[in-house]
Amino acid sequence: MFFRRRFLSLPMVIGAVVIGVVSGRAIFGAPLDDYWKKKLQEEAAAKENDSSSS
Repeated sequence: MFFRRRFLSLPMVIGAVVIGVVSGRAIFGAPLDDYWKKKLQEEAAAKENDSSSS
């Protein structure tokens, strides 16, 4: 079995986090932007309908 004798080094952890964030944005960035644009448009339309019906 492989046993880890010491903790991961800080530069290695920071590098892994940076790689994860960059790849996550590349994969999920465009669909999430589209989702939030649609969601904000729906909320704005709902507010407009509520204010005009009052």
